[in-house]
Amino acid sequence: MLNWNDGNEVKDAKPASQTTEDLSYILEKISGVGRVEVYFHYEESAEKATESDVSFFQWTSDSKKDKEKLIGILVVAEGASDKRIQNNLIKTLSSVLQISPHRIVIQEMEMEDK
Repeated sequence: MLNWNDGNEVKDAKPASQTTEDLSYILEKISGVGRVEVYFHYEESAEKATESDVSFFQWTSDSKKDKEKLIGILVVAEGASDKRIQNNLIKTLSSVLQISPHRIVIQEMEMEDK
């Protein structure tokens, strides 16, 4: 959602913390995808990384998005057992996030018993 401020500039009205939820919501709308969970991986700066706090996939946070470069994404989707769905998700995410397809991992979501 975009809003105009008094200086006629377009400003993003959504908090940055909603990025993961927004992306998941939109990906779920793609035919055959089903439920989706998204995890972003950011480049760790050498001075900040310690053995105890380094993890490969991390939830997004406002501070990470502002300061660190997105270098990978993991998407867990119900429809990912279908290779066509996997390829469609990779193509879509690569275009939208402007990252190389080899940096996108798509995995099938475990079906929950209802």
